[in-house]
Amino acid sequence: MRISWFTVPLLFIGFVVMNACSSDNNYDQMVQRGLQSGVQNDSLFLGYYFGMSSDDFHSHSWEMNQQGIITGLVTISYSFDDLEGSATMEFFPTFNDGKIVRMPVNIEYDAWAPWNQQYWPEQLVEDLTEYYGELYGAEFRSVYVPEIERYAQVAIQGNREIRIYRNSESGVLADFIDLNEFGNKE
Repeated sequence: MRISWFTVPLLFIGFVVMNACSSDNNYDQMVQRGLQSGVQNDSLFLGYYFGMSSDDFHSHSWEMNQQGIITGLVTISYSFDDLEGSATMEFFPTFNDGKIVRMPVNIEYDAWAPWNQQYWPEQLVEDLTEYYGELYGAEFRSVYVPEIERYAQVAIQGNREIRIYRNSESGVLADFIDLNEFGNKE
């Protein structure tokens, strides 16, 4: 059997398309497995959790602000030194029916600069994946997430999904999502 030079590129393109489709399926399968597990993981960080009421969120934030742990109430900033260098998180939750259902967190190394490669977003993604993996006992996988049209490090534990990916020249988004609210795509 003879294969023409025209056939080889077509086979390669077919392989790439099939691989991309299976990546989409892997993400959807991860979501479905998480939801079907029946496991409920509501804890986030700093005492915040899925299902926390808007009033409780604001009271808790006000108390931590008074203690100097965080700053701000509309966009909250928190500095921490748990990574390779100090970093700052900025976040504010998404509420549904007055309860937290999502917590998008923008994170940037404080020493980020174009000439500081150790503080570039790609390194921050790796550092956050390791940090959150240990903190939550989560296993992250690089998968294509159709909703954001890019690859992300994703860990799903029951209803809690954590996505980590570069979202700017200097920063990373760690997105905590309650799949009970966002995962049912039927």
